[in-house]
Amino acid sequence: MRLVSYGPIGCEQPGALVDDQIVPLEPWLAEFGVSGAGMNAVLGLFSVLRSDLEGYVAGSADQGIAVATTRLGPPVPRPPTLIVIGGNFHSHVQEMAGMNGGKPPIEPIIVPKPTTNLVGPTDDIGKPAVTSELDYEAEMAVVIGRSGRNITREQAMTHVAGYMNIQDMTARDLILPEGEPWMHLQMGRAKGFDGSSPCGPWLLTADEVPNPQDLEICMWVNDELRQKGSTSDMVVDIPGLVESVSAVFRLRPGDILITGTPAGVGAKMTPPRFLQPGDRIRMSITGLGETGNTIVAAS
Repeated sequence: MRLVSYGPIGCEQPGALVDDQIVPLEPWLAEFGVSGAGMNAVLGLFSVLRSDLEGYVAGSADQGIAVATTRLGPPVPRPPTLIVIGGNFHSHVQEMAGMNGGKPPIEPIIVPKPTTNLVGPTDDIGKPAVTSELDYEAEMAVVIGRSGRNITREQAMTHVAGYMNIQDMTARDLILPEGEPWMHLQMGRAKGFDGSSPCGPWLLTADEVPNPQDLEICMWVNDELRQKGSTSDMVVDIPGLVESVSAVFRLRPGDILITGTPAGVGAKMTPPRFLQPGDRIRMSITGLGETGNTIVAAS
């Protein structure tokens, strides 16, 4: 199933995308007494009420909203937690060897991001005036459906609701200000600005992804292919990430793990090529559709 959120910024409603029609899911949630709970509730109920939801969507498809007539927002507009996993693709670790010696981390690097990072799949991206080195990172998001703490590797995939495209944009010049020691690394500042993570256009539920560790990731800037990799290149796979992160804090329905990026970032081109207002960025992952966003000067 392709799950979406639609409507004005900040007022998105949950839906299911069937062909080019959105079936609103708010009436379905109301049947279970959780009206207004949004996509997080849909994800939390999906594993136990999947057949009921599928029947509702099938029976309501002719009453849908044409996707061309509305805005698609982030599939999960209000996740409880948004987490980046740093250094989790072998190819990216190698291209960033100047920072890490070419060695992947011993444990997955957990970088919390503000949930205000999230924007829709076609929304504009404001380039903050404070950075001159805005860079792209095309990544796959793993979205949690079942709560859990200390989840074992063997049980990890039963907690995954689905997958979606997401950008983890980074202001490279804010990571470590000149003259600062490595102890003062500023990953939260470099990755934390509002609207820096366009995602979607839909969340594809896990039952429709036979092997999430064999999906192609592509990233274009102004129609120039910059990144082309595979989720098979992850340092730590999805079960390992769920196990590792849930050992630190409880995962909840709607939580998003951003799982790493392949080689090809602008910072490692010769010379480096960073994003500027007017640039058009696109990314796609097998089965997860495509995002397309324009970089604009932040107001």
